[in-house]
Amino acid sequence: MREAVARLDAGVDEAARRQLADWIREEYTTSYGEIPLGFFSRCYLGPPYVDHQLNLFQVIVRHFAPSDPVPEPFSGARMLVRTGGYAFVEVYSGGLLLPVLDDGTVVRP
Repeated sequence: MREAVARLDAGVDEAARRQLADWIREEYTTSYGEIPLGFFSRCYLGPPYVDHQLNLFQVIVRHFAPSDPVPEPFSGARMLVRTGGYAFVEVYSGGLLLPVLDDGTVVRP
């Protein structure tokens, strides 16, 4: 799953991102019964971007520079991502943030 989420940021091909997002949604539905509102992770596109928001429902990839404000409920995930200790953070509509380690392990409360 970690590799699939990372690939959402790897290219700009909208059709490929949409297909990948569909697969991720199906995996979450099948495996966990709940789909995250989206993900927040560090960005590998380079300056000026440092992190980004991934939204599986509309397949929106929004990149943020260090001074850009991040909308709720994703803003809480920004500090977790900035620590460098997580590959990405799963963001749920109720405000639940679940960090995911580089090896794919989900850190649960």
